Amino acid sequence: MLVLLVSGQVALSQPGISFDLKKPEKFENRKLGSEKTDDKKYTVTRRFVQNTVSHYNYYFNANEKLKDILLRAKTDHKDDFSELISFYNYTIDGTSRYKTDLDSVIYKTTAGILLHDLRTNWVDNFYLLMGQAYFYRKSFDSAYLTFQYLNFAFSPKEEDGYDKVIGSNSNEGSDAFSISTNEKRNVVKKVLSRPPSRNEALLWQIKNWIANDELAEAAGLIQTLKYDPLFPKRLHADLEEMQAWYFYKQQLFDSAAAHLENAMSNAANQQEKARWEYLIAQLYEKSGKQELSLKYYERSIKHTIDPVMEVYALLNSIRRNNDGTSNEIAIQQAIDALNKMGRRDKYLMYRDIIYYTAAKMEIDRKNPEAAKLLLQKSIRSSAGDMLQKSKSFLALADVSYQQKDFANAKKYYDSVDMATVAPEDLAAFGNRKEALGMIFTQQNIILRQDSLQKIAAMPEAEREVLLKKMLRRLRREQGLKEEDPAVYNPGFVNTNAPPVDLFNASAAKGEWYFINAAAKSKGFGDFRSKWGTRPNTDNWRRFNSVQRQGPAGKENMQEYVLTEDAAAKPLSLESLMDKLPLTPEKLKTSDDSIMNAQFVLAKTLQDGLEDYSAAITAYEAFLQRFPGAPQEEEALFNLYYCYKKAGETSKMAQVKSMLESKFGNGKFSNIVKNPGAVDSLSKRAGSALYEEIYTLFIEGRFAEATARKKSADSIYGKHYWSPQLLYIESVYHIQERNDSVAKIALGNIISLYPGQPMAVKAQRLLEVLGRRAEIENYLTNLQIERPAGDSSM
Repeated sequence: MLVLLVSGQVALSQPGISFDLKKPEKFENRKLGSEKTDDKKYTVTRRFVQNTVSHYNYYFNANEKLKDILLRAKTDHKDDFSELISFYNYTIDGTSRYKTDLDSVIYKTTAGILLHDLRTNWVDNFYLLMGQAYFYRKSFDSAYLTFQYLNFAFSPKEEDGYDKVIGSNSNEGSDAFSISTNEKRNVVKKVLSRPPSRNEALLWQIKNWIANDELAEAAGLIQTLKYDPLFPKRLHADLEEMQAWYFYKQQLFDSAAAHLENAMSNAANQQEKARWEYLIAQLYEKSGKQELSLKYYERSIKHTIDPVMEVYALLNSIRRNNDGTSNEIAIQQAIDALNKMGRRDKYLMYRDIIYYTAAKMEIDRKNPEAAKLLLQKSIRSSAGDMLQKSKSFLALADVSYQQKDFANAKKYYDSVDMATVAPEDLAAFGNRKEALGMIFTQQNIILRQDSLQKIAAMPEAEREVLLKKMLRRLRREQGLKEEDPAVYNPGFVNTNAPPVDLFNASAAKGEWYFINAAAKSKGFGDFRSKWGTRPNTDNWRRFNSVQRQGPAGKENMQEYVLTEDAAAKPLSLESLMDKLPLTPEKLKTSDDSIMNAQFVLAKTLQDGLEDYSAAITAYEAFLQRFPGAPQEEEALFNLYYCYKKAGETSKMAQVKSMLESKFGNGKFSNIVKNPGAVDSLSKRAGSALYEEIYTLFIEGRFAEATARKKSADSIYGKHYWSPQLLYIESVYHIQERNDSVAKIALGNIISLYPGQPMAVKAQRLLEVLGRRAEIENYLTNLQIERPAGDSSM
């Protein structure tokens, strides 16, 4: 019986395959198992031994290792369910990280072929495993050659052993056009061997092409297999999967969803099935098919064991379950449902996601105040998901920016993790963040100087009462006596007292020093004598609290500007009075600070944010408050430009008239009269300046180059940048480990110079920079050993 079973497998073997291998001299006269194929008869015993060893010693181990690699890649993969998830729950970049293990699979499959008789049933299976290993290794060319070899070497044969023409109408006795291998086999073959791997290799060839973005080749083979009458039914779901991935890559979402529905049986387990159901729901949502989208969101909720996916599926189903309408009542019901969901203990760990989703709905219906409250709740509810927290900060910053609340927008943008920002948005994000930082600084200067001038303008008696009140409050905060300013001096520390012996062997009861009352009392006294009992509040928090209070916080603002650096000097009435502009010289200095800050503020709004309406307001305030200022001509010219951008032609004419009457032959007046000639001169000056900066970078004078570029950018913006300048600037910042600044510079190259060679280099450097820690860790741990025979003189 055993003889009959084993002999039934002969039809699947592939005689005629041979290898011409160059062996090491030591093994030149020794034959491999594959080289004995033509010399030895394929007896029953040989068949049994060769098939058994090939299967269980080589194929099984290689296949298990490949499955383990894929499992690890799936474990490493993390989906962002707020965006369209990837087609597979792993990435080729993720699997390619295990190159050593994949090389082991390739080695084992190669050994399985070369060390055994080529007439065994497992040769084609070895080649399929080898091609899969190359695919997961991201060696697409090698994978293509392996699958292609499998296609030709194991194609259908004539009765006399000659190859049939692949694609001929007579393949396997069929009259229809076919390239597949007929898998009609008897029961014995089905039990003792795997199906022929050639048909699977055709599918893997499609998969390889899609992964390598060779979509035209993939489409051709898909169409051929769809109408191939011999293509086996067992692989129909795999073909549907390939079609779904093809349409997914083409962003034809409704077609991708329809084919993925037919491939659901290919899901490895219940969780992968739930994930594909979630993806189908997303694809239908993007196609505008809300009912089908809702149906699959609900299915994924039932099947998933991932709580994060469940939460996102619930959130999306709530958002979609509006009876197909977008009216205010339905949206409010969805938001109420989300808020109710956020109050349940079951979703305690996911409240940040829930409130973020509700906030996005408020943003969609133009309700920014409610959105801000929900985003703040999302941030406060964060359970350790720093990526989600960063996304909430980014959304909150965007809302504040749209409301022109630049101070808070700057604060929130500072809290955003750069990994949250898409690479194509890095440049705009960096420019906005830098401009908001400049705006915040200028607003702070104006607010501070205005407050100091208001205090200085008070009647002397009223001013003294206010200052004494502030002084008493500040001393109380620092634990000082009201009438004894000498009690606290931050510059004095008594070093004569002996330190407390924390480990005194004679201490009563052997108390631990952390709960020793005497030690605690001594430590508290020492801390208070040095630092006082100041509240746990820094200047940033105090300034923000003043801003939130608005006009009602006038007194607090006055206290803030007088006491912001109080710790640097001994507290006294004189130290507070010294900050006030009570003399003509100090008042002029204060006015000049406000004037310069107001002008820089307006210019930053114009050039940095390109917010022309806000810039118009700032320029008008500047000209009204400081008539005859040194920057008046430039301010009028910039106001003219902003009016032009805003389309206010009548006001443009008024400003032009003012320029000509006040500054007839001025530089900016001439630009308005003859923009072409002066613009050409300005371009030459700007280009020359940036060429000098580029030369400074090349010469290695990085600090000077960076300072010059920052100054030039404040004048010319980004109009005279070059990709070479930005690239070498990014390299400098990478060297200084300022990765976030470097990413912004590289992002500027990609967005400003798309399609240029430097943009390609910038994209590549940006990808490497994202893996900086991984690369540095690898190089740090790399151990290079010199060969024993190598020596250096």
